[in-house]
Amino acid sequence: MMDFRLLWKHNAFKVASIAVAAPLAAWAGFSAISHGVYHRSNMSTASEIYFLLTSNRRKLSDSIAFDNYLLEQAETNEKPVDVPELLTLKTSVESIDLEGTQTFLLNRRDRNDRAVIYLHGGNFLRRPTIYQWKFADTVARRTRAEVFMPMYPLAPVHNHAEAHASIEAIYRKVAEEYGARNITLMGDGAGAGLAVSFAQRLGGLELEQPSHLILISPWVDITLGNPLVDEYESQDPLLAAFGLRKVGVLWARGTEDTNPLVSPINGEVRMLRNVMVFAGTRELFYPDAKLLYDRIAATGIHAEFHEGKGLNHNFPLYPTPEAAKAVEAIVSAVTED
Repeated sequence: MMDFRLLWKHNAFKVASIAVAAPLAAWAGFSAISHGVYHRSNMSTASEIYFLLTSNRRKLSDSIAFDNYLLEQAETNEKPVDVPELLTLKTSVESIDLEGTQTFLLNRRDRNDRAVIYLHGGNFLRRPTIYQWKFADTVARRTRAEVFMPMYPLAPVHNHAEAHASIEAIYRKVAEEYGARNITLMGDGAGAGLAVSFAQRLGGLELEQPSHLILISPWVDITLGNPLVDEYESQDPLLAAFGLRKVGVLWARGTEDTNPLVSPINGEVRMLRNVMVFAGTRELFYPDAKLLYDRIAATGIHAEFHEGKGLNHNFPLYPTPEAAKAVEAIVSAVTED
């Protein structure tokens, strides 16, 4: 006679074994793809999946969705900005009117001896995300610098000329307080493009270059005319050239889209100082970011290129091992005497 109790135990053991082995096998496969195919951490692969599910890429790739996005941002961008609810920052933060622009000051103390002007990205259409807030907070805490985070004018209501005027006024004020050699000018995405185009103007404004210029995934050609852009776009889970080019037209109002004011890839670079460029190989800004770096390095200026192999747009801002290494490099540059 069959012992059903023994059979049950045997099947239960098999089921339990499968229940344990299946997720372990799935995780092993996931790790193999992350490291073997994309040459990145599991966290970075998980981040890309998250971006595919939650990003604004559809709004930048679909004509109707893009038009609605513009209308939405036209209203949102004219309102004062608040620190996102439920966001806990480790440094102090206050909002002030600095030379006519709402500006957030992080880590303002009597003992500050250096400053960071951080121009957030967002395709010239969007206010800072939680990731940009957290990144600014980390830089402030790790460097003990005062971080200035201006809410500069954005499209579609405003254009490059208004943004440049805002940044110029703020830079003059911060340089007056700290001295240009104690300032790091930094930006990500569209903000990084604005940072380098402004830095190219400093000589003409009779202002000194900042100590460091740190560019994270910079958008440096408003036209995205590089023939390699389409190839990189196919791997990018966050950005779409269709919408970005339309934003570029709005941003360039009043000047040619090849003007260095909006496309600093076309500007002079010999006057720049201590430039760091970060770009992921799975973002459509990569080809122009690398091209800008190559042009700067060819002049003999001290420049560094930090390639995020298998990584996405703005990879230093996200909670991954690769970002931690990038932040270490940024902190070292800002604190360098």
